Amino acid sequence: MNTKHFIFLLSLLICCFSNAQTRSTIVDELTRKDYSGGTVTVNCDPKINALIGKPLTENGASDDSFVKVPGYRIQAFSGNSQQSRDEAFNKARDVKDLFPEVSTYVTYKAPVWRLRIGDFQTNEEANIFVKELKKKLPSIGREAYIVTDEIKVSL
Repeated sequence: MNTKHFIFLLSLLICCFSNAQTRSTIVDELTRKDYSGGTVTVNCDPKINALIGKPLTENGASDDSFVKVPGYRIQAFSGNSQQSRDEAFNKARDVKDLFPEVSTYVTYKAPVWRLRIGDFQTNEEANIFVKELKKKLPSIGREAYIVTDEIKVSL
């Protein structure tokens, strides 16, 4: 890597980290007037500029209410039969009835349907919840265990 590339990447990192609290984007930082007298013009579609620096939801739409980080969930169901889809959604409904504040995620990755529960930042939080889940829903509790996953954390 030559010196120009290194300096450019270093300046991008400094801009991103120094202005994290103001929620400005890299485009804002590059086009900001500076004491050096230079001007940078960034030409891009306004839709791209609107997406820069914003977390994405499952369907790719922008959503400022959460970010995804490494964490833990409870895997409460996994099945690959024809009835597995219905079973996963029924168990998710049962969990929501008892724990309305806890998120449930039914996913399909051929050929397996899965139900994962919660967005826990620590293994200890997940462990406390899985014990409570096993007490209140013994049918789910038999196959419930902690897994690492990408979780949603509110901003």
